[in-house]
Amino acid sequence: MPKKDIIRTAQILGKTLREGPRVPRLTDWGDLVKELKKLKVSPGEVYRIVADKKADEDSNIRFNWKMIRFTFFVWERVKEDKGLFLKPKIDTIRAVVSDRRFKQFFYGYFPDLEFNPEKEVKLLNKLVAEKSQKPFFIEGYYKYEGSNRPIPQKHLDHILWGKNKE
Repeated sequence: MPKKDIIRTAQILGKTLREGPRVPRLTDWGDLVKELKKLKVSPGEVYRIVADKKADEDSNIRFNWKMIRFTFFVWERVKEDKGLFLKPKIDTIRAVVSDRRFKQFFYGYFPDLEFNPEKEVKLLNKLVAEKSQKPFFIEGYYKYEGSNRPIPQKHLDHILWGKNKE
């Protein structure tokens, strides 16, 4: 992935982490129409947007939610590293899922689903352990919490895979 795309993704994730998802609670078609009128969106534009999103449903929301969870995980590992003791990954994941921010973001992305902490622990544990997710744990995607400083690859390798920081 080009460095420009990594920087753009990190900026979007940073904005999302600061502001949170903005999803109105809609209960029926009338609410949807009201919200679309507020946004001054034409019916043709709505159709185009929905058609584009349905054609590429694996992107945006799922990707953003995955990266938010990874960010919370990385931040928790950094906190543990500052305390000079990295807990087992499953304990880190339990701490991430039990955090208030995790639950708030969950309801922001999935307002109609019930939050099940045990299920979320299992899902995040599987996701972090998947070999295919390793390319998402690279320098440029993550910044230190409350800072604009990117986390160097050596530090990520140390907190995620146990490789020495040298």
